[in-house]
Amino acid sequence: MVDKRGHKRAVQISYKKYIAIQEELERYAYFESPEVRKRIRKSDEDLKAGRCARFFVKKIDKALEWLND
Repeated sequence: MVDKRGHKRAVQISYKKYIAIQEELERYAYFESPEVRKRIRKSDEDLKAGRCARFFVKKIDKALEWLND
């Protein structure tokens, strides 16, 4: 919608699209929280320092065991 001066003031979208946008914003907000950002930075540091392990799908039990150590 546009006001008398031609400035954009509102947008009309379907309810379904509105819900989709809200869900996307909620997912984005999760990753912007300080706690999650801290964990992401820590995992980036771990990867750069080589503190990680790679497993093939056939060895999923070994991977899960490694996670529990």
